Amino acid sequence: MSETPIDIVISGLQAQISELKEIISGLNNDQNSSTQTAQTAQLRVIENERDSLQIENSKLNYRIIHLLRTLNKKDNEISLLRKDLNKSGFR
Repeated sequence: MSETPIDIVISGLQAQISELKEIISGLNNDQNSSTQTAQTAQLRVIENERDSLQIENSKLNYRIIHLLRTLNKKDNEISLLRKDLNKSGFR
């Protein structure tokens, strides 16, 4: 089978098309991996921020608990003082 010049040109063009498809596929993979890398970095930032907020929330909850305990103690002291004042007849 002898190839005509047109057959040679067609096979050359087909080879170039195959190479271009491989290049495009490689570019798409690079874009996908760079997008995934950016998303992974964003996810890390969000996770770090979440962790920081959870720690801050825990600290604030601890503080609130102790402030409420102190308020309850002071309320009890005020209540006892009022009872003492009422017993002594002082108004």
